[in-house]
Amino acid sequence: MSKTVLKMLVLLALWLPAGAWAVGGQSQPEQRVTATVVEFSVRGDLNEQAGAIIADLMMSAIANTGRFTLKDRLPLSAAAKIAKTQELGSTGLLDPKTAAELGRRYEVDAVVTGGVYKLGDLITVTARLIDTKTASLLRSGQIQGKDIDAIQIKVNELAAMITAPPEPPQTYALTIRTEPDNASVRLLNYPTPYQPGMRLPPGDYQVEATQPGYIARKEAVRISDRDMAVTVVLDKARYGLTVRPEPADAQIRLLGGSPAYQPGVALPPGDYEIEVTRDGYTPRRFPVQIVDSEVTVPVTLAPAPAAPPPAPAQYRLTVQPDPPNAEVRLLNVKTPYRPGVQLAPGDYTVEIAQSGYESQRVKVQIVSSDVTAPVTLTRKPAVAQPPPPAQYRLTVHPDPPTAQVRLRGVKTAYKPGVLLAPGSYTIDVSQSGYQSKPVTVRITDNDLTIPVVLAKLPELSQYRLFVQTSPPGAQVRLRGTRTAYRPGVMLSPGNYTVEVSQPGYESKQATARIVDDDLTLPVALNPRIEPTQYRLTVRPDPPNARVRLVNAPATYRPGVALPPGSYTVEVSAREYETRRVTVRIADEDVALPVELDRIASATPTPSTSPVAPARANEWQIRTVQVDGSISGVDRSEIMKVLNGYTGRIINRQTLLDGAMRVYQSTGITLSFTVRANAAGSADLSARVSRQVRRSYESSIPMMTRSQLESSGFGVSVE
Repeated sequence: MSKTVLKMLVLLALWLPAGAWAVGGQSQPEQRVTATVVEFSVRGDLNEQAGAIIADLMMSAIANTGRFTLKDRLPLSAAAKIAKTQELGSTGLLDPKTAAELGRRYEVDAVVTGGVYKLGDLITVTARLIDTKTASLLRSGQIQGKDIDAIQIKVNELAAMITAPPEPPQTYALTIRTEPDNASVRLLNYPTPYQPGMRLPPGDYQVEATQPGYIARKEAVRISDRDMAVTVVLDKARYGLTVRPEPADAQIRLLGGSPAYQPGVALPPGDYEIEVTRDGYTPRRFPVQIVDSEVTVPVTLAPAPAAPPPAPAQYRLTVQPDPPNAEVRLLNVKTPYRPGVQLAPGDYTVEIAQSGYESQRVKVQIVSSDVTAPVTLTRKPAVAQPPPPAQYRLTVHPDPPTAQVRLRGVKTAYKPGVLLAPGSYTIDVSQSGYQSKPVTVRITDNDLTIPVVLAKLPELSQYRLFVQTSPPGAQVRLRGTRTAYRPGVMLSPGNYTVEVSQPGYESKQATARIVDDDLTLPVALNPRIEPTQYRLTVRPDPPNARVRLVNAPATYRPGVALPPGSYTVEVSAREYETRRVTVRIADEDVALPVELDRIASATPTPSTSPVAPARANEWQIRTVQVDGSISGVDRSEIMKVLNGYTGRIINRQTLLDGAMRVYQSTGITLSFTVRANAAGSADLSARVSRQVRRSYESSIPMMTRSQLESSGFGVSVE
């Protein structure tokens, strides 16, 4: 489709009636156009006011369409200020250029101009709609009548003629099939990225299919009056392989079932193994990889080695140094020295060295027997150490200030004011987005400060990135960059990591390599396979007991879905012993009955021996009660302690001992109330004064008896 046709469709679309265009069955919001009507020119035997009357009628008719925002009618004199009268033409109508200037001055998108003339008994009215932005004629129309009254009736027809909307463009589906089927497809002469089955207006299109390892192919597709399906077959790329052997008459073979070798043999991309042979030379085998270009491989064969001569007789060499720990080296052979090293007959140079001694070199000749060489080293005279050389400060002021400064060729790391000995130094100054700059400085006898200004690198060209996801609509992110992904995002050349995710699918990362053109990257996600789950139903006795999953993140509810595995279930209720049960889920739903044991009520335990009467501040305990807010394991452990007091005579110290044991096992601080009666017995009740934790699995900080008393422990008597 030509750019001119597209432009005209866009301009004419501004005059579509409300709801004329719809996408997916939904009407698009109406776009209103700002317009004005110029007084119509009058010719012939007509009243001079006829042009103004027809223009007013035309304004009313256009306003009734509801698609225009109209400004006040312009007199014909306004046009005369822009164009000379003789330039209005033989028809008396405004030319598009003059109308465009009117639009600019009076800030309107369109101008309606026309003329009224009488020829004989017939009156003719001509009108034109002109786009002031492009100075182009959009629509024109004409009506006729025998008198002004007839003309007035037909003005609505004339308004409908020049404001009638264009027919929506017809589109057809385009499907490109490729071999191989995963090739990338682009429309070269259309702005929208290709999608299978996309709808396009009639016209000629250029289609390009590419795939690594294949020759890119372009096809011309013409869409006229039906959907189009085109198959593009790509040929595998082939590249020449040339082996240049030395000597030149060596034989060359491609191994592994490859075709026979000849210079420049065309091969598809892949890994190959080459064998080069010739009589009198050592054969060579080596791999060659063909990627996306011609390959030339030079190969030099080595002459085959002659048969080795018989090994000569060897004898032992032993050096006896003084001091004994001195280092011994053989200088003229590769064999490392060790005491009794085996050597062939010949002359050898031995070096003996030791810290604090003068090194010594000794000539040793081996003829036909083992050799032992004693060597005594001479101590070095003590030498005074020279004073350390003077050092001076070096400071670099880079521009930009964040640039990195590095000293080249020395172990000392640069920092502002670094101390360096006199001499020449090379400094590297670098910063991302700037050209790096090496600077040579010389330190003589004072501190040195130097400025270094870096030049900015030229900005790189950018290209568009489109990610085609399967399933469509998956979330796309660019990792390693602050740039957010959107279809057609502009990026500089380089490699980018693209992450695609979608609920119910496994996330995938792919590398997008942008070189010198826009890139469309297809990414297909694999559906996520969820593990099979089964239902767990706990049936506690009593039915109102609390159920908790100890070793699973899920919250228990009847019929909770869990994957196969072992689970620990905790069941607790007031006045019952808490119970933990392990249940294993394999390949079916599980129903687990759990029966709790009721905590025995604290009743007086009959004593077989007589109990001495209680003294002051001592009480014989008849019953024990615990705060009703305490349940589960904590309540069981508290009752184990307090039930031991039933039928016994106790005092405040006894209760403090019990409170200490309760705190150590539960983290709960208790206070007590003793209700004495006339018979000398008493009822004991315990209530919570402080709770450090709620679960017995937690650790409890240590507390002394005095700290326990100050934290809430107490005994009241009623």
